[in-house]
Amino acid sequence: MLFHTFVISFISLTSMKITLENLSKRYLYDWIIRDMNHVFTSNSITGINGINGSGKSTLIKLLSGYLSPSEGSISYELNQKKVDRSDMYQYISMAAPYTDLIQEYDAEEMFLFHTKFKKIRKQMDVNQFIDKVNLKGNKGKQIQFYSSGMKQRLQLAIALFTDSKLLLLDEPTSYLDNTNKDWFYSLLEEELNDRSIIVASNDLDDFRFCDHTITL
Repeated sequence: MLFHTFVISFISLTSMKITLENLSKRYLYDWIIRDMNHVFTSNSITGINGINGSGKSTLIKLLSGYLSPSEGSISYELNQKKVDRSDMYQYISMAAPYTDLIQEYDAEEMFLFHTKFKKIRKQMDVNQFIDKVNLKGNKGKQIQFYSSGMKQRLQLAIALFTDSKLLLLDEPTSYLDNTNKDWFYSLLEEELNDRSIIVASNDLDDFRFCDHTITL
Protein backbone atom coordinates (compact mmCIF):
# COMPACT_ATOMS: atom_id res chain seq x y z
CA MET A 1 0.00 0.00 0.00
CA LEU A 2 1.33 3.42 -0.94
CA PHE A 3 1.39 6.27 1.57
CA HIS A 4 1.12 9.98 1.09
CA THR A 5 4.38 11.85 1.53
CA PHE A 6 5.23 12.80 5.13
CA VAL A 7 8.40 13.86 7.13
CA ILE A 8 8.83 12.07 10.48
CA SER A 9 10.76 13.70 13.29
CA PHE A 10 10.17 12.41 16.78
CA ILE A 11 11.47 14.14 19.91
CA SER A 12 10.90 13.01 23.47
CA LEU A 13 11.36 14.65 26.83
CA THR A 14 15.00 13.58 26.69
CA SER A 15 15.37 15.02 23.16
CA MET A 16 15.22 11.66 21.42
CA LYS A 17 14.79 12.37 17.72
CA ILE A 18 14.05 9.89 14.97
CA THR A 19 13.97 11.24 11.44
CA LEU A 20 12.55 9.25 8.54
CA GLU A 21 13.32 10.56 5.08
CA ASN A 22 11.51 9.06 2.10
CA LEU A 23 11.11 5.86 4.08
CA SER A 24 10.07 2.94 1.91
CA LYS A 25 9.69 -0.77 2.59
CA ARG A 26 8.99 -3.46 0.04
CA TYR A 27 8.20 -7.14 0.45
CA LEU A 28 8.97 -8.88 -2.85
CA TYR A 29 7.20 -6.68 -5.42
CA ASP A 30 4.72 -5.01 -3.04
CA TRP A 31 5.49 -1.63 -1.46
CA ILE A 32 4.07 -1.60 2.07
CA ILE A 33 5.44 1.87 2.86
CA ARG A 34 6.51 4.32 0.17
CA ASP A 35 8.23 7.71 0.56
CA MET A 36 7.03 8.20 4.12
CA ASN A 37 7.96 11.34 6.07
CA HIS A 38 6.15 12.88 9.05
CA VAL A 39 6.78 15.00 12.14
CA PHE A 40 5.90 13.69 15.59
CA THR A 41 6.05 16.53 18.11
CA SER A 42 8.27 16.16 21.14
CA ASN A 43 6.94 14.62 24.35
CA SER A 44 3.89 13.23 22.58
CA ILE A 45 2.08 9.92 22.41
CA THR A 46 1.22 9.00 18.84
CA GLY A 47 -1.28 6.43 17.64
CA ILE A 48 -0.85 4.57 14.35
CA ASN A 49 -4.17 3.33 13.04
CA GLY A 50 -5.05 1.36 9.92
CA ILE A 51 -6.57 -1.81 8.55
CA ASN A 52 -4.65 -5.09 8.56
CA GLY A 53 -1.89 -4.94 5.98
CA SER A 54 -1.70 -1.15 5.99
CA GLY A 55 1.85 -1.15 7.34
CA LYS A 56 1.43 -0.46 11.08
CA SER A 57 3.64 -3.31 12.23
CA THR A 58 6.12 -2.67 9.44
CA LEU A 59 6.49 0.93 10.62
CA ILE A 60 7.02 -0.17 14.23
CA LYS A 61 9.65 -2.70 13.14
CA LEU A 62 11.44 -0.06 11.07
CA LEU A 63 11.45 2.43 13.94
CA SER A 64 12.83 -0.19 16.32
CA GLY A 65 15.58 -1.30 13.95
CA TYR A 66 14.02 -4.76 13.64
CA LEU A 67 13.71 -4.15 9.88
CA SER A 68 15.86 -2.14 7.50
CA PRO A 69 14.31 0.21 4.91
CA SER A 70 14.25 -0.82 1.27
CA GLU A 71 14.77 2.82 0.37
CA GLY A 72 15.14 6.07 2.30
CA SER A 73 16.78 6.46 5.68
CA ILE A 74 16.18 6.53 9.42
CA SER A 75 18.49 8.62 11.60
CA TYR A 76 18.56 8.73 15.38
CA GLU A 77 19.63 11.50 17.74
CA LEU A 78 19.72 11.66 21.53
CA ASN A 79 20.22 15.12 23.02
CA GLN A 80 21.30 16.36 19.57
CA LYS A 81 23.96 13.67 19.21
CA LYS A 82 23.66 11.03 16.53
CA VAL A 83 23.09 7.48 17.71
CA ASP A 84 24.20 4.59 15.54
CA ARG A 85 21.41 2.26 14.45
CA SER A 86 23.17 -0.68 16.11
CA ASP A 87 23.10 1.14 19.48
CA MET A 88 19.42 2.09 19.48
CA TYR A 89 18.39 -1.06 21.34
CA GLN A 90 19.65 0.62 24.53
CA TYR A 91 16.96 3.30 24.33
CA ILE A 92 13.96 1.28 23.14
CA SER A 93 11.47 -0.99 24.85
CA MET A 94 8.86 -2.78 22.82
CA ALA A 95 5.88 -5.11 23.13
CA ALA A 96 4.38 -6.72 20.04
CA PRO A 97 2.82 -10.01 18.89
CA TYR A 98 6.06 -10.92 17.08
CA THR A 99 8.34 -10.35 20.08
CA ASP A 100 8.65 -13.28 22.41
CA LEU A 101 9.45 -14.39 25.94
CA ILE A 102 11.74 -17.22 27.03
CA GLN A 103 9.17 -19.98 27.29
CA GLU A 104 11.15 -22.14 29.72
CA TYR A 105 11.38 -19.30 32.28
CA ASP A 106 8.77 -18.35 34.83
CA ALA A 107 7.82 -14.69 35.32
CA GLU A 108 10.40 -14.10 38.05
CA GLU A 109 13.21 -15.55 35.95
CA MET A 110 12.09 -13.52 32.93
CA PHE A 111 12.13 -10.29 34.95
CA LEU A 112 15.55 -10.99 36.49
CA PHE A 113 17.01 -11.96 33.10
CA HIS A 114 15.68 -8.76 31.52
CA THR A 115 17.14 -6.57 34.27
CA LYS A 116 20.62 -7.91 33.51
CA PHE A 117 20.49 -5.96 30.26
CA LYS A 118 18.18 -3.01 30.90
CA LYS A 119 17.33 -0.84 33.87
CA ILE A 120 13.86 -0.52 35.37
CA ARG A 121 12.27 2.94 35.56
CA LYS A 122 11.44 2.79 39.25
CA GLN A 123 12.66 1.01 42.35
CA MET A 124 11.01 -2.38 42.06
CA ASP A 125 12.01 -5.85 43.19
CA VAL A 126 10.84 -9.04 41.55
CA ASN A 127 7.99 -9.58 44.03
CA GLN A 128 6.61 -6.10 43.40
CA PHE A 129 6.83 -6.76 39.67
CA ILE A 130 4.91 -10.05 39.96
CA ASP A 131 2.21 -8.27 41.96
CA LYS A 132 1.94 -5.55 39.31
CA VAL A 133 1.47 -8.15 36.56
CA ASN A 134 -1.11 -10.06 38.64
CA LEU A 135 0.85 -13.32 38.35
CA LYS A 136 1.40 -14.04 42.03
CA GLY A 137 -0.79 -17.14 41.85
CA ASN A 138 1.37 -18.58 39.06
CA LYS A 139 4.72 -18.48 40.84
CA GLY A 140 7.10 -21.05 39.38
CA LYS A 141 4.88 -21.76 36.37
CA GLN A 142 6.76 -21.78 33.08
CA ILE A 143 5.69 -19.10 30.59
CA GLN A 144 4.98 -21.75 27.96
CA PHE A 145 2.00 -22.82 30.07
CA TYR A 146 0.58 -19.29 30.42
CA SER A 147 -2.57 -18.23 28.62
CA SER A 148 -2.21 -15.72 25.78
CA GLY A 149 -3.50 -12.96 28.06
CA MET A 150 -0.97 -13.77 30.79
CA LYS A 151 1.89 -13.67 28.28
CA GLN A 152 0.60 -10.37 26.95
CA ARG A 153 0.49 -8.84 30.44
CA LEU A 154 4.04 -9.98 31.13
CA GLN A 155 5.36 -8.56 27.85
CA LEU A 156 3.57 -5.25 28.35
CA ALA A 157 4.76 -4.84 31.94
CA ILE A 158 8.38 -5.51 31.01
CA ALA A 159 8.21 -2.95 28.21
CA LEU A 160 6.41 -0.34 30.32
CA PHE A 161 8.72 -0.65 33.33
CA THR A 162 11.94 -0.61 31.28
CA ASP A 163 13.85 2.65 31.52
CA SER A 164 13.49 3.43 27.81
CA LYS A 165 13.42 6.74 25.96
CA LEU A 166 11.21 5.32 23.22
CA LEU A 167 8.35 2.91 23.94
CA LEU A 168 6.85 1.04 20.96
CA LEU A 169 3.58 -0.83 21.42
CA ASP A 170 2.09 -2.88 18.58
CA GLU A 171 -1.44 -4.19 19.15
CA PRO A 172 -0.94 -3.96 22.93
CA THR A 173 -4.39 -5.24 23.93
CA SER A 174 -4.90 -7.91 21.27
CA TYR A 175 -5.07 -10.79 23.79
CA LEU A 176 -6.53 -8.90 26.76
CA ASP A 177 -10.09 -9.10 28.04
CA ASN A 178 -11.85 -5.95 29.24
CA THR A 179 -10.57 -6.28 32.81
CA ASN A 180 -6.98 -6.63 31.67
CA LYS A 181 -7.38 -3.81 29.15
CA ASP A 182 -8.25 -1.57 32.09
CA TRP A 183 -5.15 -2.91 33.88
CA PHE A 184 -3.00 -1.98 30.88
CA TYR A 185 -4.48 1.50 30.46
CA SER A 186 -3.96 2.22 34.17
CA LEU A 187 -0.35 1.02 33.99
CA LEU A 188 0.30 3.01 30.81
CA GLU A 189 -1.02 6.17 32.44
CA GLU A 190 1.43 5.67 35.33
CA GLU A 191 4.39 5.27 32.96
CA LEU A 192 3.78 8.10 30.47
CA ASN A 193 6.34 10.55 31.82
CA ASP A 194 9.84 11.13 30.44
CA ARG A 195 9.51 9.03 27.31
CA SER A 196 8.09 9.07 23.81
CA ILE A 197 5.45 6.51 22.91
CA ILE A 198 4.09 5.16 19.64
CA VAL A 199 1.07 2.84 19.71
CA ALA A 200 -0.02 0.87 16.64
CA SER A 201 -3.47 -0.68 16.87
CA ASN A 202 -6.86 -1.36 15.30
CA ASP A 203 -8.56 -0.78 18.66
CA LEU A 204 -9.44 2.88 19.09
CA ASP A 205 -9.48 2.45 22.88
CA ASP A 206 -5.72 1.96 22.71
CA PHE A 207 -5.38 5.60 21.63
CA ARG A 208 -7.04 7.12 24.70
CA PHE A 209 -3.81 8.77 25.87
CA CYS A 210 -2.55 9.71 22.41
CA ASP A 211 -2.06 13.36 21.51
CA HIS A 212 -2.83 12.58 17.89
CA THR A 213 -3.36 9.61 15.59
CA ILE A 214 -2.09 8.88 12.09
CA THR A 215 -4.22 6.65 9.87
CA LEU A 216 -2.30 4.55 7.36
